[in-house]
Amino acid sequence: MTPAFWCIIISIIVNYLLAGLGGWLTIKQTGRFDINQPRVQERELTGTAARMKSAQANGWEIIPVFAICIFIAHFAGVPEEQAALPAYLFVATRLLYILCYAFKLSPWRSLIFFTNIIACGWLIKMAIAFS
Repeated sequence: MTPAFWCIIISIIVNYLLAGLGGWLTIKQTGRFDINQPRVQERELTGTAARMKSAQANGWEIIPVFAICIFIAHFAGVPEEQAALPAYLFVATRLLYILCYAFKLSPWRSLIFFTNIIACGWLIKMAIAFS
């Protein structure tokens, strides 16, 4: 499996770990986890718990975009060593994004998210060049 495909898996695992952290923070804040109505309970969260739930939701929005870009680059014939760099950039900036969300670093969070988009665009640009 190529490094870029591993980056997809790592991104998914990180988001599931974030889900666990968000669940723990939810229990810490509210004293319980509402398994029957978790989304209703999410609306009641504040502070770090709410931010971690939002970071997780954002992850589920951007990871499919990243994965599709990886597949497009792969099927276009982009060499795996070239696709690895933007994939590593995506994972690294994804981790920074989560930290920025956790510590309320709003302007940096937006810039880092934009870097996620740049990594995806870089993969598409390479796919166009190799097709």
